[in-house]
Amino acid sequence: MFQLQNIDKAFRDRGEVIHVARNLTWELASGAKTALMGESGAGKTTIMNIIAGLDSVDKGTVTVNGIKLSSVSNREVSDYRRNHLGLIFQKFHLVPTLDVWDNAALQARLAGCFDAEAAESLLNRLEIQHLINHYPSQLSGGQQQRVAIARALMHRPKLVLADEPTGNLDEATSDKVIELLVDTATSVGSSLVVVTHSHKVASHLNECWHLASGTLTPSA
Repeated sequence: MFQLQNIDKAFRDRGEVIHVARNLTWELASGAKTALMGESGAGKTTIMNIIAGLDSVDKGTVTVNGIKLSSVSNREVSDYRRNHLGLIFQKFHLVPTLDVWDNAALQARLAGCFDAEAAESLLNRLEIQHLINHYPSQLSGGQQQRVAIARALMHRPKLVLADEPTGNLDEATSDKVIELLVDTATSVGSSLVVVTHSHKVASHLNECWHLASGTLTPSA
């Protein structure tokens, strides 16, 4: 699904050089469900942004779904994000002026593959079909997160990147949301990477990797 090959990435923070990646190599097979863990500031979000084509590397190659990101135009990278990638943010980033139906359908419509029947099925699976006329300000945190999940999965992306998708939720809601995310990603055929601090969340994924000092290691 993607391959990070011998990548280096560093940035400066108050005069200190922070190494996010040091000759880092990481591969994810199609259909895999994996957790990415590490301490705050280790660079997990930066690694996600690199895979998403939102950030560049200092050295090495990034290949996603057969596309070498450094070898294509900005337009092609944007097309890749729109058509083949689902992004789930910790703060949801729902459009406040759109109701649940239009928020959930947004990326699928932009990708030109919106299917109303499939949308209804997905919203039903996520248990938010009764909220389609509500606006984000009328929803709980857990409900907003489910809308964000629906938006990320509606266009049946090849890859879903979820950055702390349960970080704002209580434990009971967190468990239910991560189970729904994994099950729904599986049902639409998406590979999944979840950034999390929670070992309990990570236990729902097939594998787990730990990022520290620019190096990734598999976790038990």
